Amino acid sequence: MVGYMGDKATMIVHHLAAMSSDCRIYHVKKENRLYFVPDTLDQARKENFGTCKYCNKTTS
Repeated sequence: MVGYMGDKATMIVHHLAAMSSDCRIYHVKKENRLYFVPDTLDQARKENFGTCKYCNKTTS
């Protein structure tokens, strides 16, 4: 399973294993989804994505 998904429209990265009901991940359009290689939060940050305050609580 993929661990992180970025939303290109908002430049926010979501942690797929830690989704919550407050997270906007369910509203990310398919064309705005981005997966990282390697699949790490560090890689997402290198690509200028900020972290979701709901699903990345312990990693922000």
